[in-house]
Amino acid sequence: MPDRSRRAQLRENTSQAHASLDRMVGSFESLDSYKNYLRGIWAFREAVERKLVSTVWPEQCDRWDAEMFSNLIADDLRDLDVTPQLSVDAPVLDQSPEALLGVLYVLEGSVLGARVLYKRAQKLGFDGDFGARHLAVQSRRSDRWPDFLALLESADSIDMERVANASRATFKTAEQAFRQASHEPA
Repeated sequence: MPDRSRRAQLRENTSQAHASLDRMVGSFESLDSYKNYLRGIWAFREAVERKLVSTVWPEQCDRWDAEMFSNLIADDLRDLDVTPQLSVDAPVLDQSPEALLGVLYVLEGSVLGARVLYKRAQKLGFDGDFGARHLAVQSRRSDRWPDFLALLESADSIDMERVANASRATFKTAEQAFRQASHEPA
């Protein structure tokens, strides 16, 4: 019987954290819920992106270019006249391939969901020119997921439990950001 893929292991080991975050993001069917979404996603992305910029990438990951969306989200917030909330603390992670792959699993996976979220934002009247820039860009970038999976599957000698721990820490950071956003006025 063949070993399960690393992707399958990671999906299984992070499914509860992923489901919990999905529930927090919700469907943003109103302007207020969309504003809360923007505040939460900005606080999360800003913290994690700040961490990635200051991280020395491990050699086996040094050709991966993490995409940064917090500036686009900040533009979306300005479009709607919403003040960004304070960013949250980035997950505390070492500078290992496992930590980086764990963070990237969450960030690159969020691109897959961007298409659905972009359709919801469009129903509210937002698009790639106003209010939903970050979702418009992400929804066109689904080709990165297979590349990330190839990186994950080909990484030499990694401890998948450490990758899962980094992913769960990243999901927890996102949850913290969305929880904070839901308690602040839009």
